[in-house]
Amino acid sequence: MLASLAALGGCLPQNGLNDNYLRLYAQPDPRPENFYQCHGFHCARQDHIELAAAEWKSVRAVFSRPAADAREERRQVAQALAQLQQLVGQRTGTAVHQWTRHGGLIDGNPAGDLTQLDCIDESVNSWTYLTLMARDGLLKFHRVGPLSAANNLLVFHFRNTAVLVANGDGALFAVDATLVDETEPPPIFPLAAWLAQWPPVVPAADRNEPRHGA
Repeated sequence: MLASLAALGGCLPQNGLNDNYLRLYAQPDPRPENFYQCHGFHCARQDHIELAAAEWKSVRAVFSRPAADAREERRQVAQALAQLQQLVGQRTGTAVHQWTRHGGLIDGNPAGDLTQLDCIDESVNSWTYLTLMARDGLLKFHRVGPLSAANNLLVFHFRNTAVLVANGDGALFAVDATLVDETEPPPIFPLAAWLAQWPPVVPAADRNEPRHGA
């Protein structure tokens, strides 16, 4: 696995943008009634998901009040991602505590626990969920980018994240669901901060509080 990660993560552009794992694991045309979730580490398992119309309506409801600006839209996106993780996780068993995560790092999963997700699972799933939102016209200030990858071969630390691109200036934002527990709204913050150090320093304005009572 480390060898394959190194190969896929090598020779990346400065911002790490690439579609390697999307080509390997993502469904190119996801729809609410027809998409897949990766889980179990390195997309060990991909489950077919069919959301009911009422379930997708609950996701759309997050955007019922039009966002006033891009930052507000990113907060809505984070809430919608948490909602989708809950809906999907109820089917696949992944809406549980991610015990493999500690201090911004992801431990191994030697027992092959399919309820756990690594950064490959999360980045591909987040791209899928973001693409569902975009194709339903829910995003006004952003578009969905490829994934971004970073690695530090000296400490065998590899990471991946989904990316949002701001319309207009093209600013890049990391959407990293590994930084919180599953079904919690992930921080969406400048990709430069995500690439700069690990764990990243997330600006206070870009942190999203967990949904209480979810």
